[in-house]
Amino acid sequence: MRISAGVWKGRRLEAPAGARPTSSRAREALFDILRETVPGARVLDLYAGSGAVGLEAVSRGASRSVLVERESAALDRNVERLAPESDFVEVLRGDAAAATRHLLARGDRFEIVFADPPYSGPVDDAVVRAAPDLIAEGGVFVVQRDAAERVPPEPEGMTLALRRGYGRNVLYFFARVQSRFPARD
Repeated sequence: MRISAGVWKGRRLEAPAGARPTSSRAREALFDILRETVPGARVLDLYAGSGAVGLEAVSRGASRSVLVERESAALDRNVERLAPESDFVEVLRGDAAAATRHLLARGDRFEIVFADPPYSGPVDDAVVRAAPDLIAEGGVFVVQRDAAERVPPEPEGMTLALRRGYGRNVLYFFARVQSRFPARD
């Protein structure tokens, strides 16, 4: 697995054992869809695994990425290789629900919130409830699921703006009901 674009293009990433990393095809598509949003964006990568999505976002010009992972050994090594002692990458070790409570308490908001829970595990209900309050104006909540899994629930005040499938990876883009997030066909 490698970073596909930006300042860290081509740099290898270590995947945690047993992880289901976002395929390079799905990651490329994600950043193609979000290309106007990424420069200068604050990104939250929940269930980060290797950190591929959050690190790719910073490589492509995001101003900050917060990576949340319960089992963070591989993630820590990836961050150490790419961005040691940086103030634009932060790792929160623990579960996504606790991390969202912590981020809300300190007032953080993000233009992109990405959630890719482990196989057969839904996005935590607490994360779905917190999503609207974590999203900055004009931001987007993206959930990745396996094609065989059910559609994730819409967070209150948000609507499904776009759904894209890439093999087994399906990306669901949720935006505020009144958002101007550019839904593309």
